Amino acid sequence: MLRLYDLFKRYPLFAWGLFLVSTTALALSFLRLGYKEDISDFLPLDEKNHTAMSVYQDISGADKIYAVISTRDSTYTDPQELADGVEAFAASIERLDSLGFLSGMIKEIDMGKMLGISDFIYENIPYFLTDKDYARIDSLLSDPGYIDRQIREDKQMLLFPSSGILAGNISRDPLNLFTPVPERLKNGGMSINFDTYNGYILSPDAKKAIVILESAFGAHESEHNASLAAMLEDAVSMTEKENSNLDIHVIGGPVIAAENARRIKSDSIIAISIAGILILLLLIYVFRNLRNILLILVSIGWGWLFAMGAIALFYDSVSIIVIGIASVILGIAVNYPLHLIDHLKDSTQPRSAFKEIISPLVVGNITTVGAFLCLVPLNAPALHDLGLFASLLLAGTILFVLIFLPHAVKTRKTTDRTTADPRLITRLAGLSLENNRRIVWGVLVLTLVFGFFSLRTEFDSDMRNINYMTDEQKADLEYFSSLANQNGDTENLYIVSSGTTWDEALSQSGIISRAIDSLVNSGMATRCNEVNSFLTSREEQVRRLARWNEFAGKFRESATTPLTEAALRHGFSPEAFSPFNDAISADYAPQDFENFKELYSSVFTGNISEDPESGRKSIVQVIEVPLSSAVEIKDTLSDHREFGGLVFDVRSMNGSIADTLSDDFNYIGVACGFIVFIFLWISLGSIELAMISFLPMAFSWIWILGIMGILGIKFNIVNVILATFIFGQGDDYTIFMTEGLTYEFACRRKLLQSYKNSIIVSALIMFIGIGTLLVAKHPAMRSLGEVTVVGMVSVVLMAYLFPPLLFKWLTRRSDGSIRPYPVTLGSVLTGRYDFNRSEIRRKKNQTELAYAMECVMGRYLYKGREIETSAGKTLKKIRSRTDILLDYANPGDIYLDDKNGYGELALLLARLHPERKVFIYTSSGYVQAVIAACADGFTPNLHILDHKP
Repeated sequence: MLRLYDLFKRYPLFAWGLFLVSTTALALSFLRLGYKEDISDFLPLDEKNHTAMSVYQDISGADKIYAVISTRDSTYTDPQELADGVEAFAASIERLDSLGFLSGMIKEIDMGKMLGISDFIYENIPYFLTDKDYARIDSLLSDPGYIDRQIREDKQMLLFPSSGILAGNISRDPLNLFTPVPERLKNGGMSINFDTYNGYILSPDAKKAIVILESAFGAHESEHNASLAAMLEDAVSMTEKENSNLDIHVIGGPVIAAENARRIKSDSIIAISIAGILILLLLIYVFRNLRNILLILVSIGWGWLFAMGAIALFYDSVSIIVIGIASVILGIAVNYPLHLIDHLKDSTQPRSAFKEIISPLVVGNITTVGAFLCLVPLNAPALHDLGLFASLLLAGTILFVLIFLPHAVKTRKTTDRTTADPRLITRLAGLSLENNRRIVWGVLVLTLVFGFFSLRTEFDSDMRNINYMTDEQKADLEYFSSLANQNGDTENLYIVSSGTTWDEALSQSGIISRAIDSLVNSGMATRCNEVNSFLTSREEQVRRLARWNEFAGKFRESATTPLTEAALRHGFSPEAFSPFNDAISADYAPQDFENFKELYSSVFTGNISEDPESGRKSIVQVIEVPLSSAVEIKDTLSDHREFGGLVFDVRSMNGSIADTLSDDFNYIGVACGFIVFIFLWISLGSIELAMISFLPMAFSWIWILGIMGILGIKFNIVNVILATFIFGQGDDYTIFMTEGLTYEFACRRKLLQSYKNSIIVSALIMFIGIGTLLVAKHPAMRSLGEVTVVGMVSVVLMAYLFPPLLFKWLTRRSDGSIRPYPVTLGSVLTGRYDFNRSEIRRKKNQTELAYAMECVMGRYLYKGREIETSAGKTLKKIRSRTDILLDYANPGDIYLDDKNGYGELALLLARLHPERKVFIYTSSGYVQAVIAACADGFTPNLHILDHKP
């Protein structure tokens, strides 16, 4: 990276040319990216749950909107006034819906359509008769007097005033043989109680009228549904203005989705406005330089463009919700330009300062990107996209910060500096919590307390709890729930039979239907959806038609003459029952599924589903079973030997999603922790330093869970994403703290204060940026704010306290003096906390040289991976070639010129020959500082020269 820095320093035009070309390419790629907005993308659906969710959304009327019309005076009921209100509301919609936001409107029951369905049933009666129906028919006709008795009852029925409709039914079924078939249609629709008044749909108490509307955009396209909702609000206002006694509410999936989108937009504007002003004031207060503030914005803007452009290379579209949540990730990305600018802005040696900051920036970025990549394997598409987008955003930002930003930051000479760091930030950064025993013990005790309460933290899988609804919408939703027949002691099971063709799906439905009939007959299922009685496979049609032909032949032989005689005897004309006789005499052949459109497009719309992407067809039967036996019945049906479909209920589907989310949550925690720790170990070159950096994150996570458990804050599908975010933010902070500690330990130069400044500013930005969501009314957004406030306080506190505390224990004695040999994992396991406290080990087990080399190696521990690695290699080389030391065996002072290392040989010789003076020359001020730190209190006879002797 330094070579690239030097190259661009020599050829700045090349650097900015590369910047323009790359930015243009990313912008062009970004422009062809599409967007989608479906909150269900955040659900971790496997193939089974995905099918169940898709089918349920298709059959449950998710695109339906219900307008509830009532009178403001609820003490009396006037159905006619409600009917007039329905007409007025419908007229308002027809005037306003010029753009076709609604694809349909049902304001009254279409009696003509219902009669058409009845006609269709009787015209095709052989396709709908079951074995149970034929058993009933045989029982009726076995009574010799039944035909005459039934014709007499038909004549009496025709004497009633409402005999018009009955006349048609009697002519098609004079013997009442087929009556159970139309009766079964009542179980074909939704199980909602309602009444009618002149065709208008009323509630059972006749106090409310209902108009059913259908969105042209489905339930998830909130942008279009927002326009639809606005149009409906105008229609409501117009109707209520013209009819002052009416009160109209609108409820339904599309309206709730639109209200959510509007609430999110409103909350976002308020939160962003507050956060934007506060963050801008903070940056002005900290940097007092517009150029640096703009550079920070450009850095994260380029990182965002990099992510969008890169994603466009692999995907056609990305969730707009993901892009919105990714704004949280900008809080991590801002760390990189913030740290770099803060470190370089007052440096008189920008190249050296850049070298110092490279390692913590790169290590922090790699661990954070690794944490977000843990989201990629998850089942939820949106979480997969979020993990990929966040990783690319952070990678793009760090590339810009390391390649382009160093050449844009304006550095100053020492004499040019006229302003000091902000006093408040400096005082906060100067806090040394590790030196206050009360704070240390207080934090440890609280960690134990929070660890206990962390077991109470729960995951809320109910999507309704992260949806925003007005009080009016909640009341309307509860009212509609009360109209459903299902009670709290029962559960609806959905039995889905699928196939590549409708006939294949119907065949599967027929197989499981026999098992369902058995449950109904035994009383284990209290209600059965009868779709399989009307929509059957061709194979079943062939069987039914064969049964019909058998019945029709017997009837013509034995019952035609008695029927004709009874009709004449009771005053019916010979042609009165000709539709019935025509049906008995007609020939029928198996029909395609499309020929039954009269049924599946009206009565059974809630029982058929077709996947628009795969084209897979599904028939859905619904049964109501006791809640106590729902799982057993579901398992029994699912395990049916010949059934290859799917059985689910909403409760277990939500439970399965919750279990998957919980598993994903645990996976995120374990995977993030493992990846971060391994990267820390590799990059820092020491398991001890990796533990110092990792433990604060573990402790902060205990605090977060504990505080959430105490306050009753639950994780949900939205704020659980912050688990990865907080982990990413926390490892950045602890890495910078650890890097600052190792730098100060290596050079005895103050750097930690600078890193603390950046951490404070970064934490304040995040605290302000996401914490302002606490003012939001939307539950999901407010939960983000709650978790962020708790998380950021915990992360910053742990990063400030534990790395300095643990590093101090590793490198210093209790009296504050530096340990000759730092504490390591090996020394802890062997009981050697202070290597040099006794010479017993040296005398018994080691030669003088081996002992001295181990002592020297200890002087380079915890001073950075580069220094420690260099020392290890040099000492290993000396160990393998001890003849090198013979060159310095002669008495007298020793002079060394160290060009590549960090004075390892000089330190060893000074240790082996304490009576002789050892002089070492190096041109690097940094190396001089490292050698001086290593020699301090260890080899007083080592002298560092700043010029060649």
